[in-house]
Amino acid sequence: MKYLHKVIAGLVLCTGCITSCKDDNKTELPGGLLTDKEEIAIGPEGGLEKIAVLSDISWVAGASKPWIAVSPANGLGAAECQLTIDSTLENTARTAQIRFSSEQAGQKLITVTQFGFGKQILLNETDVEIENSARYEKRTFEMVVSTNINFKIGSVEYAFDGIQSDEEKAEYESERTGWLTQPRQDDLAVDLDRKARPRTVKANFRWEMNTAPFVRVAKIHLVPMDPANDQLVDDNGNPIEDVVLTIRQKPALKIEDNRAGDSLAVITINEKVQSMIKFETSENMQNWENVTLWEATDKDLPCEEAVGRIRSVNFVMIDMKEGESLPKEVRYLKYLESFSIRSNANSQIRDIHLGEEICELKHLKELVLYSYGITSLPANFAKLGGATNEGYAGLKSLSLSATNFATLSTITKVVNKENFPYLTSLALNGSRRTDSLSDLTLVQGGKYNGRPIGLFVNVSRGSERDALLSLLLWENLQSLTLAYNFIEGELPTDEEMETALERAGRPTHYTSDDFSTEKADYLDKLVGDTCRWLLTDDNPVTFTATDETTETVTGQEIPRVLPKTRYLSINLNFLTGKLPNWVLFHPYFVEWYPEIGFFIQQERGKNSAGESVGFSNIDADNFDFTYYYGAEDPGSNTTVSGVAYPLYYRRFVANSSTEDAE
Repeated sequence: MKYLHKVIAGLVLCTGCITSCKDDNKTELPGGLLTDKEEIAIGPEGGLEKIAVLSDISWVAGASKPWIAVSPANGLGAAECQLTIDSTLENTARTAQIRFSSEQAGQKLITVTQFGFGKQILLNETDVEIENSARYEKRTFEMVVSTNINFKIGSVEYAFDGIQSDEEKAEYESERTGWLTQPRQDDLAVDLDRKARPRTVKANFRWEMNTAPFVRVAKIHLVPMDPANDQLVDDNGNPIEDVVLTIRQKPALKIEDNRAGDSLAVITINEKVQSMIKFETSENMQNWENVTLWEATDKDLPCEEAVGRIRSVNFVMIDMKEGESLPKEVRYLKYLESFSIRSNANSQIRDIHLGEEICELKHLKELVLYSYGITSLPANFAKLGGATNEGYAGLKSLSLSATNFATLSTITKVVNKENFPYLTSLALNGSRRTDSLSDLTLVQGGKYNGRPIGLFVNVSRGSERDALLSLLLWENLQSLTLAYNFIEGELPTDEEMETALERAGRPTHYTSDDFSTEKADYLDKLVGDTCRWLLTDDNPVTFTATDETTETVTGQEIPRVLPKTRYLSINLNFLTGKLPNWVLFHPYFVEWYPEIGFFIQQERGKNSAGESVGFSNIDADNFDFTYYYGAEDPGSNTTVSGVAYPLYYRRFVANSSTEDAE
């Protein structure tokens, strides 16, 4: 009724102005009836309209066309009438009259014009504003379209709002485009089953978070699927080419190249990956858990500007969704030496991306992607190796554990000794996307029950054999982990490794260059007298296989494979065949804890051929190391007949110190 009171007051004021010039003081209504409107225009969807009536006589009202209903249809004095206007079924405009009349006076006509639908695409909102950041499930907006034609998204124009310098344009160009994921064309389909009456369709756009300190604008152009036959018109019937939905995204805070910028970058990343561990922002950054800073006393300080900046950061218990990438803010942590992100929720069923931005971190030496969900590496990942780009420190440790890679070759074509010459630790274990599979005959096309199973390869042939050989020829590796994957086949034989070493231009057997008398060289060389047997052609040592067959070798017959590797594991896979001598007589073999890290394959496992898995020449439960370090303390003797490394007895049996053993 507020609407009616306001209108009546206006009508009375108007009437007073009209009659004020008369000699008498009587207020009269022209014709005894007054309305607040003479014309009404409405869109094709119809709806409700109100008309205020001011009268001092009785009146009746009616519509000339049945597509308009008037309520109330009669009255005495002032009233508010409501028109209910149907939506149209036609493409052209139509008109009708509302007639107010009475016996004491004439009549009052109001014209109603309803535009036709024509060929139209109508948006419930033509301008939408979204936040710069939000949780994954909230990073969508809904487009509601009413239309009477089949339509599609013709193009999307991206831009930054506001003037930017050339430097800013170059820095944020990668952020300008592609931050909207369009709905599928099937989601835009409409069922045009009733002439020109429009149908309403709803479709979701997913948006990425804005890391640029500028408003991002996207103009989405909706166009006919068949422009030759469907000419779009606006509400007035004028021809148009398209309908535009404008999306404006709020800017991000500017991350500067300083200590405050580091803290903002970490907080932003933590929020975007939805970690359950929060950083206490009320505390000084040097007191944050999972973060360490560079100090002036650090021996390997990159430069003076690095003091106080973040040296390492660890994000744990995250919840990144399918298709997401590591937040781009990681590039602002320019002095980062160690980066770790672990334990993504449901990582086995999600494919997550790493993103190119981490490849910009020139000082990165350690990278841990544990249970993260990646299936491939960024195009520029080799930059982190330090061999291809000047100024990069080069990774020393890389963990791709519990990821979703399908093949070894996917990794080794990028992560290899040529691209990563400084790498000493490589973890490729746990790449299983299902934990319940023990029979590989059930796998079809790399899938089990319709889903990818993870790192499923046969290392006996083809590119996967080459990938394994490339790892075994990487002599600088000190740790290599391949456990708990779906690796089947046989390990390369001694003869095959000798051939591969020769082709690579490497020594096929151990030489005096592999030894040193300096204890400081212990990571790169064999120190002391412990393993001198490798240099000899005498003192043959015999290994007895599970089936009681024997094989006798001398030190110079042992292939020089991974000479610096202090730890190698390939357990809980589906390997078969013979365990070769380059494993059984490796100088660090016992340090690999082979009973756990090597011998044990998948329990009750079957490979793709239906064969039970496990090595044919060892008894995992009753393995005898006598051939390796003997059956008793050798005293001061560095050579014991029939024993490869007698001094290891003290270390692994008699529990003497490492120094004494060496």
